[in-house]
Amino acid sequence: MKKSISISALIVIFVAEFVGLLGIMYLRYCLDVQTTLYDSMIEQVFEAESDVEQIRSLLYKYEYNMSSVLNSTVAAKEETMKALMETEIEIRNQMISHGEVMKTMKRGSEKEALFRSVNDDVLHYLNFNVVLLSMKGTESEEDIAEFTSSFIFPLMERVNNSINTLSKLSKSYIVRSKSEVDSHLMYSRFFAKIGFLVIIISILMSIFYSYKVLKELEENNDFLKSKSEQSEMRISEIQNNTIMGLADLVESRSGETGQHVKRTSHLVNMILKQAKKKGLWSDILTDEYIDCVTRAAPMHDIGKIVIPDAILNKSGKLDEQEFEIMKTHSSAGGKIVSEIIGGVENKMYVDIAFDIASFHHEKWNGKGYPAGKRGEEIPLCARIMAVADVFDALVSERCYKKPMSYEDAFSLIEKEAGEHFDPQVVMLFMELKDEIFKER
Repeated sequence: MKKSISISALIVIFVAEFVGLLGIMYLRYCLDVQTTLYDSMIEQVFEAESDVEQIRSLLYKYEYNMSSVLNSTVAAKEETMKALMETEIEIRNQMISHGEVMKTMKRGSEKEALFRSVNDDVLHYLNFNVVLLSMKGTESEEDIAEFTSSFIFPLMERVNNSINTLSKLSKSYIVRSKSEVDSHLMYSRFFAKIGFLVIIISILMSIFYSYKVLKELEENNDFLKSKSEQSEMRISEIQNNTIMGLADLVESRSGETGQHVKRTSHLVNMILKQAKKKGLWSDILTDEYIDCVTRAAPMHDIGKIVIPDAILNKSGKLDEQEFEIMKTHSSAGGKIVSEIIGGVENKMYVDIAFDIASFHHEKWNGKGYPAGKRGEEIPLCARIMAVADVFDALVSERCYKKPMSYEDAFSLIEKEAGEHFDPQVVMLFMELKDEIFKER
């Protein structure tokens, strides 16, 4: 009888220890699986993002050099052309590296297709820019503008869309990995409970090991969440830099250094904060709205990219036909905003950027363009942009005029309240007069 009990006890203990061991082994397996998923996801996400970010950075540099070549004098053209060629070589070398990355991907996968799309579109973009350079001096400005709108911009948009899709795909890996980790976490807890019911010793061992594993899983999950947030911030930063780069390129065509878009953005932000401080338009002026308007302000003149250089850089007053062509930059700007960032940014930002680009030349009295809107029919962001844009244009030197003094510029803005500008916006702007004088 005692022998039977001893044997039974041994069997029970053996079974208990065996089950406990299985539980520990399974927990170890869960950790190994999670670690493998984590390492695989990190390698895929950051290798892809690092690669496409280098391409984006080089393209920005190439676009800047291309603009310099197209707008440089004969004396400076050799130097700017040399910089352009060096950048093109860097991009083509990156494409070779890009091709090596693609070899490690599954043939026909979504990521491989996107990488191939970026590769092909970038190479086409470089080739079309070679054609564009050959047109300089032999083709009309209208033909060059048409070629740029028909071929260069669509390729630039396709590259941006492919890179943004790659970033979204990378984030999906994070979400999928987190889901699988949570699944393994659930089974880990289940086996820990089974171990507790079988034997105290096994459960103590399981609890100790489970706690360690779960702690590592939670730390890794927190790390994944942190990386996801950093990835979103990085994407947003890339988009903002791209937008600012495009705005700088547009300004550089008219002889500006890019400071105009920065100054007007700053003035817009000052007016918005002053309005919120005084409680004006409280139903509109949320922190998100102010941020969106400030970030979108540099895009107000992006439509000038379609205006021929002969008109954009004319030293004298534009004739009636030339002015009609110049006025088309507002509608063109709205269209470009919709096409470039319409499917990337949030709706509020896109709507604000569209309104600023389209309507910042509308006037309070209805005599502006392109739609002849009047009063509060004009979006608030465009009414604020109008004051900032005109003021900075007045106090800045342009190819067709000398700068106006700050005092005279403030007087002119104040005089145009109720005619060109929203009276309330002018009131806010005049309240900032001393602060603006200090910053000049």
